[in-house]
Amino acid sequence: MSYSIFVCAHLDQRAHDLVLTSLPNDRVHFGSRDRIEPSDREALENAEVIFGNLPAIRIPACRRLRWMQLESIGFEYYQELAGGTNGLVISNLKGMFDRPATETALAGILALIRGLDRLVPAQTESRWIELELRPQTRRLHGMRVLVLGLGSIGRRMKRLLEAFDCRVTTFARRNREADVTTVAQLAEVLPEADIIVCCLPQTRETMGLVDRRLLELMSPRAVFVNIGRGAVVDEGALIERLQQRRLAGAVIDVTLAEPLPPDHPLWHCPNTILTQHTGGGYDDELVDKARFFLKNLELFRRGEQVLNVIDVGHGY
Repeated sequence: MSYSIFVCAHLDQRAHDLVLTSLPNDRVHFGSRDRIEPSDREALENAEVIFGNLPAIRIPACRRLRWMQLESIGFEYYQELAGGTNGLVISNLKGMFDRPATETALAGILALIRGLDRLVPAQTESRWIELELRPQTRRLHGMRVLVLGLGSIGRRMKRLLEAFDCRVTTFARRNREADVTTVAQLAEVLPEADIIVCCLPQTRETMGLVDRRLLELMSPRAVFVNIGRGAVVDEGALIERLQQRRLAGAVIDVTLAEPLPPDHPLWHCPNTILTQHTGGGYDDELVDKARFFLKNLELFRRGEQVLNVIDVGHGY
């Protein structure tokens, strides 16, 4: 069975060619998700399958649409469709970014506690800071870590840190494997954590969860890491703590505004590493996205359930 497919995913030439050459019998139209040209409108109206994060506001016009494969894990921008998808199946890329995202978090943690963030600028200035820096470095071995969120990224983060003999505590409201399941329990364990890694998705329940009160409970020696979603954290309160040096540092991959404006105070917070939402990236990322779409398309073509179907109402 052939389909009308609208591709608005961001692809490089390799990924574009892979999709095109793999679907000789389908009607494939490549367009933009941000700017719909007149030639795109008919293709969208007739599309049965979409590959890419088409804005939710455009979906009602896709009258024949049956399945949409997102090019991301996050899908908070589709939660307004809850209850109104008319049988539309939406799937995401859960699991694809686990390794690079957790490697980025680990790299940032090690950079801060081992002083690499200070050694790099010292090298550019030809300054030898051994005697100053050496007593301030810390060991990851044996540190107490709190991982917020126990999805695929949170579970992998836990395994990585346990390999360094860290004592890892996990928080998740709906996962029975979590050590902590309520905000009250979270507040009790926060002061003891040397490192807090936020891997939470953005849902109605998690927005603003790491608020000023929870941030105030963190130890001044703690490192805070966010590889989840910017809206989960009270960004203003986090900036205050960093500016006042009441946190040892932060590794921030996700922010409320992306790209971050040039005058945003996060750029200048001390002991802060901004990874600019590159956490999940790697060299073959776009080709792997295309491969996953093609794999899922074959399941869809055979009438089987596609992988990574999401529940827009729950947010995961």
